Amino acid sequence: MKLQVKLAIYNALSKGIIFGAFGFLMPLLVEQVVYDHIDKRLIARTDRVMKIISKGGINEIIMEQDCSFESYNILKEEFVSIVPLPNDQHPPETFILNEAWEVEGEKLNHRIISQAFVYDNQVYQLRIGEGLSTIDQLNIIIVQFSITLMILFVLISVFIDIGFVRLMLKPFNKIVKQKLQLPQSPANYDFETIKTSTYEFSYLDRSINELLKRTKNAFLMEKEFIANVAHELLTPISILQNRLENMIISNEVPEEFENKIVESLKTLKRLSKIIKALLMISKIENDQYLKQDRVDLPTMVEETLSELAELIEEKQIVVVKNLDSANEFGPCNKSLLFTMVFNLINNAIRYNNIGGHIFIRGRLAKDTYILEIEDTGIGIEESQLENIFDRFKRFSQHDDQGYGLGLPIVKTIANFHRIGIRMISKPLKGSTVILNIPIK
Repeated sequence: MKLQVKLAIYNALSKGIIFGAFGFLMPLLVEQVVYDHIDKRLIARTDRVMKIISKGGINEIIMEQDCSFESYNILKEEFVSIVPLPNDQHPPETFILNEAWEVEGEKLNHRIISQAFVYDNQVYQLRIGEGLSTIDQLNIIIVQFSITLMILFVLISVFIDIGFVRLMLKPFNKIVKQKLQLPQSPANYDFETIKTSTYEFSYLDRSINELLKRTKNAFLMEKEFIANVAHELLTPISILQNRLENMIISNEVPEEFENKIVESLKTLKRLSKIIKALLMISKIENDQYLKQDRVDLPTMVEETLSELAELIEEKQIVVVKNLDSANEFGPCNKSLLFTMVFNLINNAIRYNNIGGHIFIRGRLAKDTYILEIEDTGIGIEESQLENIFDRFKRFSQHDDQGYGLGLPIVKTIANFHRIGIRMISKPLKGSTVILNIPIK
């Protein structure tokens, strides 16, 4: 899950919890405020009734035959009650409480103030009530409104948070894209400072730049060293080859030494081939080859097979082709692509069994041409597949023909053309190289 989604979810949950608590407490707060307001009104009304009694006597209030009085409004939300109490009963203290008051056989919740007073040596109890049904309805409305508002606010905040987090993480995404999704060659690293007002992102950008600079310097020093050594070695190797060839041609060398000289020439030739391969890899990685060609891949495969026909016939290998036509691939370097395909088919021949098969398949999948080269040869151990494209790793433990630069060259050329490459293999059953070539 992306960080911006996690932050948005966290903000939504935190706000939801806050609003949930607010929605839960709101009715209680409203109820308390309303109760305080009602209590003040009840006390004020009680004071007015007591003033009327103190000025005009209790006769000012219409009393029934049982010396009691009860009055309520049309909605039964407010009432006043005066009830005589036995004289021997201790007058209760003034108090306010919620009570279900029965009015004409109907019980309704009221907020009631109860106060005792003495008039003409008679104890009376004055009770004034105010209905609570409106408060209950108000609480329900407040809860519904709070829940609706909470859901609406959380939904809006999620979209706002996602947008804000996306904006906030924009420098981070740019750092990842420009600095961590590295180009093929360290020589092309981008050290541009990413503009951001966030200290952590700025610190991350500076740290990555320092790391990339050290990596680039080490890479360039290595490439320069390899190139210089390769150039320096080619000259003495060429001189040694010429001298040894001249010695054999001159017939001045004793016969017992001729075989040793021939073996030495083979070793020098192999060493020269390794050095040239290293130079090619170095040039490719430093973008010293132009990409100005366009290539028809099925045609290139046919040309490669034609060049390797003698070797195929020598090992009695059967080649099965199934190549779909596709648009030309380019821009590319035709010479390098030919070297890549040549090395792959050459390996399929070299490490195949006598009388084996090579299956070459090509198919178009959307904007990608998938080229597969499968052989029925000795295969590769699974433990070796991980390092199969590394330099100076032997393709097989039984290979005495070189130090395994063929596949590293293939990998380097593939990277140079942004071609995906992978290999699957099983010992004694063969190997399959799969190329994903972007066709635009």
